[in-house]
Amino acid sequence: MRNRYNLINVLATCMLAIILMSTFSGCKKISETIEEVWEGYWAGVFDLGEGWQVELNGDRATYVTSGTTKVGTNVGDSFAIGMELIGNNKWRGYIREKNGFGFLGLGTAEIIDNKLKITPDGAVPYTINKGVKSTGTGGTGGGIGSTAQVLLDQKVEGEKGDQRIFKVTVPTGVKQMEIKTTEVAGVYYFNLADLFVKRGSDPTVKLTPQYSWIADWHSVESNRADEVISITNPPAGVYHIMLYGYNSYFISQLVVKIVK
Repeated sequence: MRNRYNLINVLATCMLAIILMSTFSGCKKISETIEEVWEGYWAGVFDLGEGWQVELNGDRATYVTSGTTKVGTNVGDSFAIGMELIGNNKWRGYIREKNGFGFLGLGTAEIIDNKLKITPDGAVPYTINKGVKSTGTGGTGGGIGSTAQVLLDQKVEGEKGDQRIFKVTVPTGVKQMEIKTTEVAGVYYFNLADLFVKRGSDPTVKLTPQYSWIADWHSVESNRADEVISITNPPAGVYHIMLYGYNSYFISQLVVKIVK
């Protein structure tokens, strides 16, 4: 009788273990499925309207083509940063308000009926639809398309206070030049350097009595946002590009493109 009782206990324990293993396995599969949906959806180009487009990649998105002029919005600026899964087909992070042309603030993105619904905290939600990336330079807002010539594409790394300077020669007849520093998804994530450009000589920076610089163009976005400088009809010559470690170690991809 005791042996039979012990056998029942063993069988019950085994069944419980199998159920628990199946449950945990099932949860993992569900989680992986959701992540796959996100990876598949949070990629590609979406239309914001008025000729503007954003390209979604991993946990962030940036403007890639421009249309009607928007004050304070340029190709290469961040549309979303640091999106993290918080539920079934729903993510949270920093998202632009005002139909994609407002400030970056916390909010959610959710897949509904094969569209991406954006709900910034305390602001009006909006929906964006998938589109096809424009290959031109955009409308009056400028921008660099896929037909651009790449003058420089290089990984740049430095410590706090370091000044990394690069020179590119711009020929005559260039209509648009874009100088951009960004992160590389899955490779490095510390795009923390400020960007300065001066034609004909090196830019200079100083920290005291306050943070200031001498440069023809600059981009000093906060956190890990892309730094982008767009120049329309740049004069021919040598452009000196500086990445400056304002307050921390940095590692970025520096890309310079031109369109004739």
